[in-house]
Amino acid sequence: MKLEPFFTSLNIEEEKLPKPKSFNFPFNHTPNGISFLAASILKEELKNKKLNHNFDALGKMFGVLVVENCNGEFGFLKAYSGKLGNNFKPKGFVPPLFDVHDNDGFFKHEEKKIDLLTEELNLLQSSDAYLSFKKSLIDTREKTAETLLEMKNKLRKEKEKRRREREREKERLSTRDIVELNEKLNEQSKRGQMSFKKEKKQLYKELLFIEEKFKEEEKKILIKKDERKILSSNLQRKLFESYSFLNANQERKNLIELFQETSFKVPPSGAGECCAPRLLQFAYSNGLTPICFTEFWWGASPDSEIRVHNQHYPACRGKCGPILKHMLSGLSVDPDPLTPTNKVKKVVVLYEDEYLVAVDKPAGILSVPGKEIAYSLASVIKNQFPNIEGPGLVHRLDYETSGVMLIAKSLKVYKLLQAQFTARTIKKNYVALLQKLITHNNGEVCLPLRADIINRPRQLVCYKYGKQAATEYQVLTTDKNEVRIEFRPITGRTHQLRVHAAHKLGLNSPIKGDSLYGKRGERLFLHAKKIVFQHPISGKKTTVISPVPF
Repeated sequence: MKLEPFFTSLNIEEEKLPKPKSFNFPFNHTPNGISFLAASILKEELKNKKLNHNFDALGKMFGVLVVENCNGEFGFLKAYSGKLGNNFKPKGFVPPLFDVHDNDGFFKHEEKKIDLLTEELNLLQSSDAYLSFKKSLIDTREKTAETLLEMKNKLRKEKEKRRREREREKERLSTRDIVELNEKLNEQSKRGQMSFKKEKKQLYKELLFIEEKFKEEEKKILIKKDERKILSSNLQRKLFESYSFLNANQERKNLIELFQETSFKVPPSGAGECCAPRLLQFAYSNGLTPICFTEFWWGASPDSEIRVHNQHYPACRGKCGPILKHMLSGLSVDPDPLTPTNKVKKVVVLYEDEYLVAVDKPAGILSVPGKEIAYSLASVIKNQFPNIEGPGLVHRLDYETSGVMLIAKSLKVYKLLQAQFTARTIKKNYVALLQKLITHNNGEVCLPLRADIINRPRQLVCYKYGKQAATEYQVLTTDKNEVRIEFRPITGRTHQLRVHAAHKLGLNSPIKGDSLYGKRGERLFLHAKKIVFQHPISGKKTTVISPVPF
């Protein structure tokens, strides 16, 4: 493939920009000078170039990959995630790994077969024969149930009538006459039961006849559904195999191979369609060496997730994690900035008695061990307080959040404090700095939250599946474009304060330094300042305060 329309030259010497020693960590980074320069050039293009996409309705993620060619010349490649409006393919953007919208490709060809089967299914499900038998079956089932109920009620009434007759005649009749009466009444009972069974058998025979007729029509539908399911499954597998990714060592793996060891097992929708895989694949396929990468959002934000126009974001871990882990193999890559380097051995104690301890958690440490990082506050606490029994940590703070945390010294105290958290009687106050001014000085944000399954740990605003989340807030001070604010969470959802601050339906102002929902900085300026609870043993109201470090 010719490089001319895709390779945009960069003169990094003229710009006095040093070449990075290694490729930037894609899932958590700040754009360096070269990648930011490349992104700036692309942004100017986007301002002046019509891309046949309504960015005012919904934006799009764009990415740039700075590369070096075999002659030692620097330049960059550009890409967008997914597709643009009407599948528009503007000149100069690297192509997708596999174009599912190509009318001459196998995907569209197989998709037409599936569409034809769907049409046949719709015709069968709306046919007069199928609908007639379906209605007849429903009506017959209802009629059978009603008739059987009437017959059972009749049998119960006749049984009650015979009982009353026995009671009435037992005082007047002789023993012999009572025996004869019982024989007569028993005979009536037998005839009634036989009549009931005979009518019941006839009813079920009629019902069975209708069911068999319906099943004959339904079988045609089930055959078509199975046929469509097999076609869809085969097409999906063929598609996954067509997404084949290179790495720096020119080793190749497809989507099925990359995701089979993950919790997903099956590749999620859109895997391989993001900027980073497209850019790296093009570079490797054309003899270009990747130097650094960044991507940014351009246009209106979606309703659920937080995306701000012209803001840079890391690659998504869910869809891109397994892919980029393979594609970056063979390159020197920066370490994850969130990997702890200066490990604390002890934490500051804010309060302690024989039952519990409150500590001051530093920013940049997990509360509990993660999948890839074992070092955490829990391990520090275990070493600092070796006599603690049970889980210890009663609640958690985000990796980047600092502030007061409660530690129970026994399982009994742990359960008592947990019960207070569950009942929401424990009150917490947080102080944060926001990136920009907000419209109200106080109020409440109520936005339901759920996990972004394919991009953990990010959270989404979701009114359909999200859990209720409410936050009270009070502006403390305002200085130029920076707002110092106090948060009082009513609920305790993951990333609640961060999402409620950043989302367009919340305060629309991310917390300063928020690498997930805002702009990465020296730290996340969010601090758990105060916690108020009932002492689990003495019952006294207890307040613990942690000094705000910013």
